[in-house]
Amino acid sequence: MRRWITRIIALPLLVLIIATIIGQLNTDQWWVRALDFPRLQIAAGLAALTALYALIAGWRGFIVTAAALGALSVQVWTLWPYQPIAAKMVAHTPRCADDGRLRVLSTNVQLGNQDAGQVLAMITDSNADIVLVMETNDRWDRDLAPLNQTYEHVMQAQPIDARYYGMQVYSRYPLADARFEYPFDSDTPLFVGDVEHPRQTVQFIGVHPRPPQIGQSSTMRDAAVLTAAKLAQDSDAVSIVAGDFNATSWSDTSRLALRTGGLLDPRQGRGPMVSFDAESRWMKWPLDQVLWQGGPGLLDFTILPAVGSDHYPVQADLCLTTSAEGTPAAPRDGDAGAVQAIFDAAAKG
Repeated sequence: MRRWITRIIALPLLVLIIATIIGQLNTDQWWVRALDFPRLQIAAGLAALTALYALIAGWRGFIVTAAALGALSVQVWTLWPYQPIAAKMVAHTPRCADDGRLRVLSTNVQLGNQDAGQVLAMITDSNADIVLVMETNDRWDRDLAPLNQTYEHVMQAQPIDARYYGMQVYSRYPLADARFEYPFDSDTPLFVGDVEHPRQTVQFIGVHPRPPQIGQSSTMRDAAVLTAAKLAQDSDAVSIVAGDFNATSWSDTSRLALRTGGLLDPRQGRGPMVSFDAESRWMKWPLDQVLWQGGPGLLDFTILPAVGSDHYPVQADLCLTTSAEGTPAAPRDGDAGAVQAIFDAAAKG
């Protein structure tokens, strides 16, 4: 009986071990990159099943237990920066002059979400200075029209061939050289423009690429996120990059973007702070980001309550009158080559 119990436990444990090994492969295949998302769940499963297996199997299960502990170590190593006891990439700024505050709100409202009233109430209550709204269409454009009375500067893109990738940007402050780009002839827009805040002009970049999924590798997603990082790197202004990356904070793509753009991730040292899936109890991970370069201080970073979408809104309060350089991740020798390889693959389609 005991042998059968150990076999029953060993089967899902081996699946999680194999999933961990596959997830470490350097490839853009969708089914491999999809394993980046549930690392929290895989780690939790490995921890629980390994303890149970070791307790029942004892020394006879040494090989499986050792393999499971190795897989768990890989997951813990990957997730560690996003635990509350890890080192913070950017410290909290305790105070800020009122005229130096800049609040950024990023929200994927979900195309089929019919509760526009809840979304409008959330944006109104937020009183953000810059609002990035994703997954919009003509109906959402009409539903969000009341925001035009609050935000004088509005830009939108509603791509015909990418109906889930509409994007709207609302700003209290003038937008200079603002435009929507379509990197590598993709059909999903990327917003870039200078926000002329009275204290300091900042470059704002909005990103929402397609996720890796059946029949679709991660190449175009990775290229879009890294294009945003390069725009940040090349700008003389401090850059803020926000949006639904369709990549977790701990993915290789997100970390390469941090190093390339010199960007700070407020989640590091504060916890994973999941933003998706608001409709699931267990399958949750951080997809929605607000990142920025050193300079502005961090007053607050918050995941707001659900608004009928499968994404939670994400809000960052920054201070432009302080100097908080943070601790950006140091570039690695192979980063430039890795970025160029992704760009070359995206250019080939």
